[in-house]
Amino acid sequence: MSEIHDTAIIGAGASATLLAWNLRHRHDRNCVVIDPTQQPALGLAYRTRSIDNLLNVPASGMSALADDCRHFTEWLQKKIDPAIDRDAFIPRAIYGLYLQDLFRQAAPLHARTRVMSCMPDNDIITLRLEGGRCLSARQIVLALGHFSPPLLPGLSTELIHNRHYHHQVWDSHVPDAIASTDPVLLIGSGLTAIDQIMQLRAAGHTGRIMIVSRHARLPQRHDATPKLDTPVITPGSCVPRCTAYLHQFNAMMKRGIPWRACIDSLRPVTNQLWTDLPQEEKARFRRHLQRRWDVVRHRMAPRIAEALDAGLANGSLSLHAGHLQEIEAMTDGLRVMVRHGDRIDRFEVAHVLNCTGPNLHYDRVDSPLLHDLFARGLARPGQGGAGLDTTDDGQLLGEDNKARLPLYTLGPARQGTLFESIAIPEIRSQAYDLARLLNGRLARIQLQDLCA
Repeated sequence: MSEIHDTAIIGAGASATLLAWNLRHRHDRNCVVIDPTQQPALGLAYRTRSIDNLLNVPASGMSALADDCRHFTEWLQKKIDPAIDRDAFIPRAIYGLYLQDLFRQAAPLHARTRVMSCMPDNDIITLRLEGGRCLSARQIVLALGHFSPPLLPGLSTELIHNRHYHHQVWDSHVPDAIASTDPVLLIGSGLTAIDQIMQLRAAGHTGRIMIVSRHARLPQRHDATPKLDTPVITPGSCVPRCTAYLHQFNAMMKRGIPWRACIDSLRPVTNQLWTDLPQEEKARFRRHLQRRWDVVRHRMAPRIAEALDAGLANGSLSLHAGHLQEIEAMTDGLRVMVRHGDRIDRFEVAHVLNCTGPNLHYDRVDSPLLHDLFARGLARPGQGGAGLDTTDDGQLLGEDNKARLPLYTLGPARQGTLFESIAIPEIRSQAYDLARLLNGRLARIQLQDLCA
């Protein structure tokens, strides 16, 4: 009989790395990580090599360990620079080195392949791998990370493969395909777009860059702000409705508390506030408040904000509101039609970059494993079709609303039930808690085997 692993983690990005580290160092448990990548720990977020792609929060907030807030800054001072400022905004490439160091410390078995399907059999789950080989484990964790963005509206099948259109903006060949003076249009104005602007400029690009999004709002910048001891909205302190939350938030700002401090104070309770909202209120937030929240919650490093302000001032960078209508191929580029009210704006550019962010609708992504789990009823989409539906501890709920199998997830997939689940502070807490749960489950299995 082939070896049965205690824990198999599908995926090899930040979520998988933090979970594997906690299993090894907190509980002395081995695991196997399954992912075809040759560079584990980096995922999509930390694969960039550009030193101009900075973390969105200071180093002091980026410890990978839930119970050691100084871990990352001490790693920086030991490995990079003893005098480094804990409030510095560090290049994401350096954070990638930090995660790779944690992956090496965790020392999981790394199976460089893709999982195609999942076959439960009593207390053992067998994974069918690409090529037909199988791997069995007592418990499975989906640490799937981010998927490619959804297809843009108005985009024909032919244009998807046009060399002037870039769907996967993090592919290494994208900067090389863009000449230094090429006019470029970005669809989306969030942090993905900001990263692409900084990467292009760092590579010597001097051409015009146009940003198109529905609301034409860039993320706000980080600034020095006081830290509040308590959140400005406490769970249970008011009726769980969007209007009640807004009333309390605005009342605190009227008392003179800076909005950044108000937003930051909510970080420890955001998911609880979200869980308390009825479904119709969650849908109302998504429709009317989501973009406003994203602009103030996901902020830029000051140095990046200054660079963007300079570009907007000298005209090399422009921001346009509107809905994408159509993209047409030209001889040496693309023509983009954008609707703004009753007006259609036309942009003729050399390249279009899809910066709309990862696809959260897991029933539409390129994943044979997810398609298999949905087809078997072992998983179901989360709220609003996003991510996966789970219990409070991350166990997958099947189509019958029951968590029958030792299938768990963490990180972006938990946006099916949580509001915040893509940033390191949330992922490190999930990894800590899930490792403890998995260890306890294995201990019970071992005890049962001894008593049998």
